[in-house]
This record gives sequence, C-alpha cells and structure tokens, in this order.
Amino acid sequence: MRQLWFLGADALEWRDAPEPRILHPEDAIVRPIAATTCDLDVRMIRGPSPFDRPCALGHEAIAEIVEAGPGARFHIGQIVVVSWHISCGYCHRCGRGKPNTCAHYPRGAAFGSPVSDTFGCLFADLVRVPHANASLVPVPPGADFVHWASLSDNIPFGYEMTVPHLQITPGADVLIMGGCGSVALYAVGFARAAGAGRIDYIDTDRPRLEIAQKLGANSIEQAPPRRAGSYAITVDASMDADALRCAIRSTEPEGQCSSVGCHFGDVEMPMMDMYIRGIHFYTGRGQGRPNIEKAMAYLDAKRLDASLVTSMVAPFDDAPDVLASAPMKAVLIREPIHSSYR
Repeated sequence: MRQLWFLGADALEWRDAPEPRILHPEDAIVRPIAATTCDLDVRMIRGPSPFDRPCALGHEAIAEIVEAGPGARFHIGQIVVVSWHISCGYCHRCGRGKPNTCAHYPRGAAFGSPVSDTFGCLFADLVRVPHANASLVPVPPGADFVHWASLSDNIPFGYEMTVPHLQITPGADVLIMGGCGSVALYAVGFARAAGAGRIDYIDTDRPRLEIAQKLGANSIEQAPPRRAGSYAITVDASMDADALRCAIRSTEPEGQCSSVGCHFGDVEMPMMDMYIRGIHFYTGRGQGRPNIEKAMAYLDAKRLDASLVTSMVAPFDDAPDVLASAPMKAVLIREPIHSSYR
C-alpha cells in the first residue's frame, strides 16, 4: 500500500508501506476518503521550517471502516472522523477531557505529525487506528463530508479558541490574527455562529481576507500593528511574532488570548503588560477529540459553511502533485468502497 511522504520544500511522493493489521481488540483499520492538510503541513511544504526532513504526512481525514477489532464499536462501511491525537480514552488525563496529553503517550502521539510520535499518516491507502473507541467519531449519514475533512484537527481547533469563551462572555468582540491559513478562518466562522459582537480579522493575504469577510469578519488588510484595540477574546493564528504580540496587547484586562499558530522558535512576549492586565493565555495543540462532535454539530446544522475555506478538491491519487504547490486547504477525495453515504 501507499503512504504520502514529505521529502523537503515542495517535494512529496508516494512510498510503499506494509499493510496495517489489527493488533489489539479495540483497533480499527480505516481507509481515508477525504484527506486534507493542516496549516503546519502547508508551512512545512512551503518551507523553510524546522521539519525539513522525510516524514509521513497528513493527520486530517474522514475515513471509512474496513476492519474492526472485536472490542471496537464500529462496523465495516461506517464513515468516521479520525482524531489526529492518539489517546487511550481511559487514563486520568483522558478522563479529564485532555486526550491531547494522554498519560500513555507522554511525548504525544499523532498521525503524520512531525511534532509527535507518529502512527503512520492519513494520506495513505489504509491506516491502523489504535484505541478506536476513543479516537473515531461517526459522521452523520448523508453528510457531505468532503469539506469536513479538517474535523480531525483544524476545525475543532477553531471551535475551541472561540465558542467556549463566547459562552462565558456572550456577544464579546473578537480579534483574530491570520497568517497560518485555515484555523484562523474556521475561528472566524465559529465566532460568528456563536454570536460574537465585532470580529476583526487582520492579515496581509487578500484571498484569506476575502474568505474571512464571507464568514462574517471585518477584514483588515495590514501588517500586524502594535495594538489593534481592546477585545475580550483574541486569537493568534499567524506563526508571526509581531502578530502574537499584537494579539496579547489587544486583549482586554482579564481577557482570553490563545495562540494556535505554531511558532518555530522563542518569541519575546510583553510579560509585564500581561501581568498588569491579568491576561489569560493559552498555547498548544488543542484538545482535539472532545471538541469534534461539538464542532460537527455546527457544520451539520449549517451554522458554519466549511466549504468556504476549502481551496480545491482533487483526486486522492494526485496528492503529491496537488500538495507540492501548497494550496491552503486542498481536500483529496476518493469514493468509499463499502458505504453508500454518497
């Protein structure tokens, strides 16, 4: 079978790999049918990044079940979201809703990610999913799942950085610093769907600004200013140090600032300013699995149109050529072989 490998800037190829098999009663074997890139993948492909080395690529996909262990609560042909974090589902951390820090995988574990121990990748013909009951989420029958491929990671990340904070501060104004790609745009869509007040989106990329406008933001085309105003909720999804500092300085006293753009090096932060105003700051890889159903409910109810973020849809077999040009959010698709969902 094939796996997609990242070789270096603008270079990808299919490589042969052994077919996976069930190793534990709760394992499942899945066949990705709609796979896409994370913002980090796109940055790696465009280069430079600290990850300029060969690795299996891809950790966002909708897949069909082709085999399930006797302890896995799934059946052949079922369409599922594959959570990118590998987690057991029963340790003390998973029990607290923190599967991204599962105690059984202290270094972190994920599909096709250079920042974790990898379990293969989701741009592949077949994938073994350990702890399937904790890692897979059924997709509603009849769903148009092509544009939902990012439910593995980026879509619930956009949810996590906005909706829970808006539930605490209803109608709050939100600032989103763009730059990474899709996470910032999903965050705009969720903020609008969750009833945010003013949503300002700052970026220098015209296509992303236009998408943000369609999703409900006030798009501002400019480089990151020192401070953009005062917002109860700010999201840095930029991979840019100046944008991160702008988000921090623009967070109102006791407000929430989240940095979801992976910064590849140390960043000087205005710590005294944060201390004086009591800023609540989060950075990390997101909780992932606990927010998949919550985010999917917004998509299923058509409260957010994820198709606006999709750059293009192309055949799965064309992944190396399509992704080499690093489109922001290309979805690679193929028909299910066991399912009549479509």
